[in-house]
Amino acid sequence: MSQEQIYKSMIAVMRDIEYIPKDKKNPQQGYSFRGIDDMYNAVHPLFKKHGIFVLSEVLNEKREERTTKSGSLLIYVILDVKFWFVAEDGSRVFSITKGEAMDSGDKASNKAMSAALKYAVMQTFMIPTAELKDLNTENETPEP
Repeated sequence: MSQEQIYKSMIAVMRDIEYIPKDKKNPQQGYSFRGIDDMYNAVHPLFKKHGIFVLSEVLNEKREERTTKSGSLLIYVILDVKFWFVAEDGSRVFSITKGEAMDSGDKASNKAMSAALKYAVMQTFMIPTAELKDLNTENETPEP
């Protein structure tokens, strides 16, 4: 099977994708981030428009139980995940990435899957992380 359609569809998504700002704030550590929901909201309409869907396969899983300083239990998970990007004609390519997460309940694997997907999509589609400025403005025109 030719890979031509999936490559064309992926390039079309890259042409249409806008930047995804880090407009969420982690209250404990104070850093800015973009969440998986931001990623879904940005790419879903483009995947729909250009006929791409994603399948996932966990290749490897490492789980540990860790104890916090306060004595509570945390589940720490590292996943190696293969994501297939599939076009309407069945042509496909994959990306393998790691996802890691910790949780005090039953969500460590879910969080690790979300992290893996977020970075697979960010890297595969080279999604801008800051707003691109117009290079034709006076203040940004380089000297000859």
